[in-house]
Order: sequence, then structure tokens, then C-alpha cells
Amino acid sequence: MESKFILVLLASTTGATQCLRIASVMSERLGQKLRLAHVEVGPRSIVFTPQEHLSEDEVEQLADRERLETEKLHGIVSEWTRASGMSAEFDLYKGDEWRVMRHYRKTASMVVLAAPYAQPPGHREALRAALVRTRHPVVMVPPAWEGGFGRRLMIGWWDVPPLRRALGAFQPLLATAEQVEAVTVSQDESVLEGARAALAPVAAVASYRAVASEGRRTAEVLLDAATAYGADGLLMGAFRRGEILNWLARGTSTQLIQSSSLPLLMHS
Repeated sequence: MESKFILVLLASTTGATQCLRIASVMSERLGQKLRLAHVEVGPRSIVFTPQEHLSEDEVEQLADRERLETEKLHGIVSEWTRASGMSAEFDLYKGDEWRVMRHYRKTASMVVLAAPYAQPPGHREALRAALVRTRHPVVMVPPAWEGGFGRRLMIGWWDVPPLRRALGAFQPLLATAEQVEAVTVSQDESVLEGARAALAPVAAVASYRAVASEGRRTAEVLLDAATAYGADGLLMGAFRRGEILNWLARGTSTQLIQSSSLPLLMHS
């Protein structure tokens, strides 16, 4: 049986370089190979309102855009290979990420991808496809991220199954991090006893902190705390209220995905 690999899902050129850089770090620390994938989307992959549709010219323009993105991605990957000395298989599909992720359900250990909000139309479902369709652990990279990765990890502590799954999936990264801090927002410090019990076997030097929200959103408080801590990754459980409710009511997961300026390590 083929060993599992880290899948780098390159939705577009936006954030591709950052994803490859972080995936390289993960490959070295986890001892897993990388595999790259890109999907050339078609008109059926873009959701329109009943009043919207694409003309023949717009369909051709979409196809041209997708072909150009593929060419540019091959160039980015070639430069990454030259600069890093690493290499990886590069799978190219036509369709949409939601369906393509089925191919990796049993073979990818986790997925690295760029933040969906920065992607062109047709490529904004990649994160949901990985988190919800195939339930992979995901590292989401903001396209503007130029920092390191995995040395100073912060955990948004809320003792729910998605977070427990995230702790298990990213345990090797927690174990190799230089510093780890668990932060809970608007909860009593006593809840951090669960964090201590969960993290002690993995990150013995972890620190723990309870932060008051002072009327602000939890996502905003977490991001401010991560910035103050100098974190290069925020580990969290995604969609603890359920994926649909979070997208409809803009829960903490949705707010972090749309606003985070640092990499998010997530599991649903």
C-alpha cells in the first residue's frame, strides 16, 4: 500500500508559493512526501444566481484563464523544485475541487491550501471540500503570509471533538514546535485543565492562558492574542456548531477563515 502523503491543493497561483513553502516544512518535520494537485474548473463549477449565466465568450475566457493559471502554476512549481531541491508528483484535473477531493480520501494525510477568500471564482470551495467532504486535517495559508511555520503554535482551546481531532492530527507538529500556547476566550481558567491533560504528553513546555473577550468577537480576540504571541500557526477545531450553521451565522470558524493573517491548522 502506498504511504500517505501531504496533499498541496493549488487552487490558483494566488498563495501557491506560500503553500509550497509551508508544505516543504511539513514534509521535512513529518517525514512524508508531498503531492500537488490543481483543478481546471469549468462553468458548472461556479455557482450563479438564477438570473446569472455565462455567455459563450465568457465561457471561452474562463477556459483561457484556467489554462493560463495551469501554465503559471507549472512555472511556480518548477521554481520551487529548483530552489528547495524537493520534488513532487503534480496531478492535473478538470472539474471542481469538491469532486476531485474524493480521489485523495484514503491517501492524503492532510491538505495544505491557500485561503479561499483570495481565490478566483470556481476555486472557493477547496477548503470546504477538504474539511467537510473528505474530513481531512487542513493547513490554510493566507496568500500574504511571509513568516515561518510551526515554531510558535497557538491553540484556540475549546474542548470539543473537532479540536481533539485537530490535536491528534497535528500532534507531530506540536511535538516539534519550540513554543506552544493554549488560549481560551471568555471561559473560566478551570477549562484549561483539559488542555493541560491533552497537551502534557505532546508539548511539555506548553503555556496556558484565559483571555476575556471584553465584548469583542472570539475570532478577533484569538487573532490579536496570536499576533501578540508571535504565533506562526493557530490550531483550532472547525465548525464545532456544525458546518452549515457556521457558514450561515458566521461562527468563529468562518470569521477566522475569512480574517486570519496567519496559517490555520484545522480539523472538523
